[in-house]
Amino acid sequence: TLAPAAGAALLPATSRATMCQSEAPDAAPVKPDAAPPASKPKPQAEELAAIRHSPQRKRAIALGRPSDAAGECDVVADPRFDIDKTIFGTLTSPVKRWVQSAKLNHVETWHAEPLASIESAFAAVSVPRSVSDDAPLFRFMAEECDFSLEHADGSFMDHLHFCADYSALHFSDHSPRVLLLHSILGVGTNCFPMGAEKLPALRSLLDEEEFAQISAFPSVLRLMVGTDFLSRLEAASEEELGALRGLSCRRVLDNAEVHLSSEQLWAHLNYQLIHLIDFLPATAWQVTFSDYFAVFFVRLHALLQRAGKLLAGVAYQPEWAKPLLPNSRPSSWAHWVVDRLPVRINLSLAGKAIRGYSAEIGHSLDYALLW
Repeated sequence: TLAPAAGAALLPATSRATMCQSEAPDAAPVKPDAAPPASKPKPQAEELAAIRHSPQRKRAIALGRPSDAAGECDVVADPRFDIDKTIFGTLTSPVKRWVQSAKLNHVETWHAEPLASIESAFAAVSVPRSVSDDAPLFRFMAEECDFSLEHADGSFMDHLHFCADYSALHFSDHSPRVLLLHSILGVGTNCFPMGAEKLPALRSLLDEEEFAQISAFPSVLRLMVGTDFLSRLEAASEEELGALRGLSCRRVLDNAEVHLSSEQLWAHLNYQLIHLIDFLPATAWQVTFSDYFAVFFVRLHALLQRAGKLLAGVAYQPEWAKPLLPNSRPSSWAHWVVDRLPVRINLSLAGKAIRGYSAEIGHSLDYALLW
């Protein structure tokens, strides 16, 4: 068994569904006259089921890989961008807000020819729609959870639908529901769409494998970013990786111990790889791939290939990276600086942030790889 983090006071999990605005690390204090988060109008099940993929996401789904779109679209800063409307709105540190805003504040206008090519490629694939037609699941998400916040790129649901559709097409031996619901038990910035008291209801809508993978997802993501978890797997020999029996760690929502068998863990890391696709820079990878999500994507892809466990259709070649072409990045000083932050600084900032978020809610980052 895993011991709780030393000195950690576990926040009651039932209070976490509305903690995104008020209790996360660096969270801005709630104004006395501000409406509580629970008062926000909730989207209807039909709204949550609606799918609106961006061109970049359509191309990833159609091709089974991420792409560097430099030279195919013009990228500018969005004058309407508001970090407080995203999952990163909990940040109050001016430096952290400045860095994160520069990472997120961009909008692409696609050139006609590549856009037509993307639409044609996407129209040629057939994405299974079984998840989208799952009315009871979407009713639960609409009526019992809060998915009304925004993601790094569009709505939170846009991100979830991309991950699920990519999984349905390119990881078809495994349930796409895992990635549709991968954040329901916690987001990296301590937003919680549902409370622990609703776990039995959620579990009744899933099979055992889906529930196990969803329970572990926020935890494994934090382990990758905030601990030596991925480094230890990378340091293992092929023989050691073959002898791996599983993982034990703590669920982010309530600090309960969760277990993944070896087979489940390798499948899980493929889910994580698909998820990371949606956080990769859209353009100019030769400049922008020092972003920590890009670093973890490259490392995880290489690990899965070496272990012979790349089960999902996710292609990647470093040669796909394009240089900084005209209009491929916003022409602001903030974007110029953030694009050129060294990898070690990006990883240090991300790791420190994750450890802070987990400490704030009493979530233990202790884990055990079982050999």
